[in-house]
Amino acid sequence: MPDLIVTDRPSITANEFLMAKDAAETLHTAYPNHLWAVDIQGSVMNVRNMMLAGNWGFTLHIPSIYSASEWKKQILRAGGEILERYRQARGRMDQEKMLLLPTDRAGRHQPDL
Repeated sequence: MPDLIVTDRPSITANEFLMAKDAAETLHTAYPNHLWAVDIQGSVMNVRNMMLAGNWGFTLHIPSIYSASEWKKQILRAGGEILERYRQARGRMDQEKMLLLPTDRAGRHQPDL
């Protein structure tokens, strides 16, 4: 995966950058071909799947002391939760199944709430 960073807040810290990059790589490895967006603001990480709907996602609060393996489990659990809410299998994106998802009038995919 190329190192491409898109941000509206270019003055992020090195730690924020590394945590966001690690989260994005974790999600991309477990759930390939999805378009994951990761944003960190202080001690909060927001993650969205932009292919499904950029207005729905999850927020994780970053503890000051954490286990890297437990943190990855939380990221994977939350990413899988997003996929399941859109009736998508955990894993590689299935474009045919994605095209069959119901949409609203603006063309955004609708989750099961």
